[in-house]
Amino acid sequence: MTRTFLFSFLAGGALILAAAAIFPLPVHERFPSRIEVLTNGGRSESFVIHWPEDRLQLTGELDGAAVNQADGVAVLAPRRRPPVSAEVFRLRDVEDRVIGIATRLTGRMPGRRGRERSASSWTLMIPSRGILMLTQNNGANVGPVRVGGRWLAAVDSPGFWATGSRYRISAGPAPGGRGRVLAGTGEFRSLTGEYSEVWELEELAANQRSQGTILLNTVTARQR
Repeated sequence: MTRTFLFSFLAGGALILAAAAIFPLPVHERFPSRIEVLTNGGRSESFVIHWPEDRLQLTGELDGAAVNQADGVAVLAPRRRPPVSAEVFRLRDVEDRVIGIATRLTGRMPGRRGRERSASSWTLMIPSRGILMLTQNNGANVGPVRVGGRWLAAVDSPGFWATGSRYRISAGPAPGGRGRVLAGTGEFRSLTGEYSEVWELEELAANQRSQGTILLNTVTARQR
């Protein structure tokens, strides 16, 4: 019995290796990275997201907790606590090619003098390159808004675009009101730096449904 098991195991392994040689596993297509080398030795790279077309729908549960939906935004709103939202997007390069997936978590954090502040964390996942993690304080409340018993994404909430069509969302904690690069894997490993997040409105319908672009511009360098 043991001899038969070992023979079957080895034969199966050999068959798998032969099949892999004939029918190789799919490889993620890698587009050339659009990176600008800076004079100080760092590098700059920008990423683009279009809403609502790049929003991906999330499930109705998160770790067993019921989640509300707001046009692609999952909202966890426990009693007596500020809501937390999660979003998933297709991630594009500056040539508008889809290169990966971006997730964003937004909530309210304790601030100075007991005041709460809006904060966000981004995770950029790019196959064949790695993962880049970002965090920032927000200059505006970009979390979902509850209107008439339902949740709306910030970009579709009444009055969000009342004072302009281009907002810089980043407001620290890095100098100059920029967000901070936290960590990375793959080719993003050991990178440190800053980034800015800008929202640009392209169209606003009468029912407040909007479309526009999110631009993430990163400036990074290797840790010394």
